[in-house]
Amino acid sequence: MKNKNTPHDTLNNAVYLLSRPWVFTLLLLLVLIPSAKISEALESGAEFLRIDTDARAGAMSSAGAASAMGISAISYNPAGLASMGKGEAALSHSAWYLGSMHDFVGAGFGMPQGWKLGLSFTRLSAGDMEGRTATRGKAGGYSAFDQAAGFAVAKQFGAYSAGGAVKYIESSIAGTKGTGYAVDLGLRRGLRAVPVAIGIAVQNIGPGIKYISQRDQLPLSVSAGVVFMPIAGVMLNFDAKRYVYDKYTTYSLGSEYALFGGAGSAYGLSLRGGVNGMPDQSAAGAFSAGAGIKFMNADLDYAMSPEGRLGGTQRITLKKKF
Repeated sequence: MKNKNTPHDTLNNAVYLLSRPWVFTLLLLLVLIPSAKISEALESGAEFLRIDTDARAGAMSSAGAASAMGISAISYNPAGLASMGKGEAALSHSAWYLGSMHDFVGAGFGMPQGWKLGLSFTRLSAGDMEGRTATRGKAGGYSAFDQAAGFAVAKQFGAYSAGGAVKYIESSIAGTKGTGYAVDLGLRRGLRAVPVAIGIAVQNIGPGIKYISQRDQLPLSVSAGVVFMPIAGVMLNFDAKRYVYDKYTTYSLGSEYALFGGAGSAYGLSLRGGVNGMPDQSAAGAFSAGAGIKFMNADLDYAMSPEGRLGGTQRITLKKKF
């Protein structure tokens, strides 16, 4: 009598197929090679989904597809959630130009059978803005914000880790709201023979944000990353991310140097830096830097970039393992 595949066997078979080298090669080609026109949309909306939610990754110019671990990975590659222990929480904040603020709150938990669960909330608040009439006269004020709530799961399958996330997205300006949802998928593998890990992620798969009579595409992206640790305490990180609807590719090269304390230490100090390339990027905006302090299973990270698409930014993130 032929045995039927169980859901567990089906999941293992899917992970095995996605982990094949030819799958990674195809995704890498999609990221690195300019794609043909596959959408009539000129640009995607929901710009806040592109903003870093972690100061560690932000200091390395957003390179996180292979290096982001724990609860912070929920915004870069959900497969990184599989590295969590019992639990982890994160709080991140940055102040932007014109009084706007970007905040992230996340919490992760260990589940039965090795599954890891992550919850997140991200919000970009523009504060109160002054309205103007056609003759430039004052017409009262209005507020605007964008926010997303996410739920993610991940698990380790031998040398591979796989994860997925679902996000509910809401955007509001002057009382007009738009809503939508998105799905993220990720895969990560650490190589045993050499200190190298690779990661791939597809983010913001969804129908877009629907307003009253229009729908804006989400910033659908495919990213691939490689992290290399040539010697103890030194990490080099490279990411390439293709924005499908916007038809451009960004590249990020980041580095991290642990002055003292390693991954398993209770105390430590790390310095980080990065450089990125993207369309219309200025020389100043191409660089980022930061530092991290580890104490009593808690991490306090700082990142700064002198200039970017939305102006210069400074971000601080506090993470605690429990």
